[in-house]
Amino acid sequence: MARAKKKTAKKSVAKKKVVAKKKVTKAKPAAAGAAAKKKAAAAKKKAAAAAKKKAAAAKKKAAAAKRKIVAAKKKEAAAKKKAAAARAAEAKKAMKAQIAAVAADLKAAREELSAAAKREAALIKMATNKDAAVAKFVEKWTKQQLAKLAKAAKPKKRRKKAKKAK
Repeated sequence: MARAKKKTAKKSVAKKKVVAKKKVTKAKPAAAGAAAKKKAAAAKKKAAAAAKKKAAAAKKKAAAAKRKIVAAKKKEAAAKKKAAAARAAEAKKAMKAQIAAVAADLKAAREELSAAAKREAALIKMATNKDAAVAKFVEKWTKQQLAKLAKAAKPKKRRKKAKKAK
């Protein structure tokens, strides 16, 4: 039985060692748990940072897309404005051409009217001059004719023939 006692003694020693190991292992799992918790927290932090980074990148991308859309809208509005200005300039040009044509027609009509007025004044002057000339001629001619008649009506003067001395 002595041997049995030894065995038990060994067992108890072994048990103590095991207990000691168990204490160490118990301390390790607590440390391992804390380490695991730390790892998990770090991983969580890392994942959160990655998600934050991803969200920031998406936000940046959305902002860039928004800016691109705004720039495209501005460009389109500018193009529309430019096209409208070009159409307005074209219409203005056409209107100016039309006004110039009407002004030219008006100028021609004024010149024609002026020429017609001058022609009319000349014709009136000519008619008055003609009437005056005709009246003058008729008066002169009438005087001549009356003078002829008067002369014809007067008794003719006859010279007496001088008697010849005998």
